[in-house]
Amino acid sequence: MGEQPTLKVAIIFNATGQPAKGEAIDRLAEAGVIDEVKAVERALRQLNIQFRTILVKNNIVDLVSELRTYDPRVVINLCESVFGESHLEMSIPCLLELLRIPYTGSSSLSLGLCQNKGLAKDVLTAHGIPTPKYRVIFSGEEEISGLSYPLMVKPLREDASIGISEESVVREDVELRTRVKYIRENYHQPALVEEYIEGRELNVAILGNDPPQVLPISEILFLNMGADQPKLVNYQAKWVEESDAYKSTKPVCPAPLAPHLRDLVASTALKAYKVLGCRDYARIDIRLRDGVPYVLEANPNPDISPGVGFHRSLKAAGIAYEDFIRRLINFALNRV
Repeated sequence: MGEQPTLKVAIIFNATGQPAKGEAIDRLAEAGVIDEVKAVERALRQLNIQFRTILVKNNIVDLVSELRTYDPRVVINLCESVFGESHLEMSIPCLLELLRIPYTGSSSLSLGLCQNKGLAKDVLTAHGIPTPKYRVIFSGEEEISGLSYPLMVKPLREDASIGISEESVVREDVELRTRVKYIRENYHQPALVEEYIEGRELNVAILGNDPPQVLPISEILFLNMGADQPKLVNYQAKWVEESDAYKSTKPVCPAPLAPHLRDLVASTALKAYKVLGCRDYARIDIRLRDGVPYVLEANPNPDISPGVGFHRSLKAAGIAYEDFIRRLINFALNRV
C-alpha cells in the first residue's frame, strides 16, 4: 500500500468543546482525539498515502458535501461523539454506510450496542460470558435487589471513564441513591449499577477479523492506595496527569499472568469481541478475581493515541504504528 499514492483516505474526527452534559472536565476525553489524528497523519505520510482530515461539526450537510467533494476511497473513523453527545458516535458510521464509503473499525450496530452498557451486558450474559451482576436504573426509584455491596454506579451510555470517580463505588443505600441521582441529573441518562469486583485490572487489545488476534495483555497496577480505597481507572486516572489517581495507576504490558490464566483471559475477551460484533480492533476490559475473568466493558474503536493502552499492546507485539494503520485500511477495503 506504500506504493499507492493515488489511494485517497479521509480521517474523520469530532470537534472538541464544552460537553453537552456532565462536568466541564469531561472535555479532556474528547480533546484526546487530536493526538490520535496527528498520529494517524504521521503514519499515512510514512505510507505515502494521500489523505485529508475532516472535522465533524454541527452541520452534517457540510460533512456530506466535503465527503462528496473529496471522494475518499476509505475513511479512518476516529469520531467519538457528535454535537458533544457520545451516544451519537454510531451515527457517523451510519452516514458512511448510506454514502457507501468503506470505513475502519466497528459497524454502527456494534458501536451502538457497546455504547449501551446494559444491552452489552445482556448479550454477554446470554452467551455465558462472566460479567458483574447488574441493574439498569431508569427513574431512580426502582428497588435494587439481588446485588451485593459494594456497588459500582456509572452512566449507561458514556465511555472514556466519563462520570466515574471514587464516589462511583458505593457501600450502602444512601450512597447508592445519591450517586444514581448524580448520574441522572448531570448526564441525563439512566445509571448502570453493578457489583464492584475486587481483582486484577486487565486490558485485552484485539486486532483483526479472520481470525482476530489477541495482542499482549496489559495490566493496570494500583500503587500506594489504602486498603479501603476502591481500585479504579476512573476519569482522573485516565486523563488528569497531575492527579493522585493518575500517578497511582501504572500500566504493565505484557501482564505477568500464568499461561493458563492468560489463555483463559484471552479466550474470554475474544468471545466478547465476537458476540458484540466488534471488528478490526477493540479493547476488552476485564477484572480477574479468583481465576474468573469478568468482562467489565467492550471498547470498539478504542483510543489509539501513542502511549495509551492499545498502542502499548501493539508495541509489545512488535507491530509498528504505520503497519497497524495499513492493516486498518486493508480491513475496510476488504469489506467492499
